[in-house]
Amino acid sequence: MHTTTLARHGMSSVRNGSTWVAFIYIARRLVPMNTPELSSTEISKALHQVFDTQILNYGAYNLVFASGSSVYANSDVAAQQQPHQEYFLVGYRDTPREAIIAPLALPAIEATGVPTSVDNTNAMRTFIVGDGTYGIELTNGTSFTLRFEPLMPVESHHGSGVLDQQLDIEDFKRVIIDAWQI
Repeated sequence: MHTTTLARHGMSSVRNGSTWVAFIYIARRLVPMNTPELSSTEISKALHQVFDTQILNYGAYNLVFASGSSVYANSDVAAQQQPHQEYFLVGYRDTPREAIIAPLALPAIEATGVPTSVDNTNAMRTFIVGDGTYGIELTNGTSFTLRFEPLMPVESHHGSGVLDQQLDIEDFKRVIIDAWQI
């Protein structure tokens, strides 16, 4: 196998026998060029399916997408989750104030555990970890560290693209983070 790099264009090509295959770098990962380019709306629809199939009144929530981590200190709660969760859909609403955090896997875009509801009865605190990164802690020992990117690169089996959630992140911060911040 022979590899050449076209760094100025963010591309490389690989020769496998007599066939050349071109690749383009997206979000620091190597993705075949024939992967469909998805619009922000198409990515949003694909992500919504995971949330919508798990939450009965899904239409009452705005959604934001985050990378991060989770800790489930309660063994009963942890038993319903897959380990090493890295991506989360966060549904939130102002009235009644609530967030539902649904873990999911990429590139498959599938649920990796039971969604966690956060409301006035179980929210212990929220806090700012860094630029665009927030912590959410619950009274049962569950905690999340969530990193929100206004223009979030997403790679899936459906294709790749950038999810534009700039306005949604500002709204989420106002409704959830600012409300329970200590």
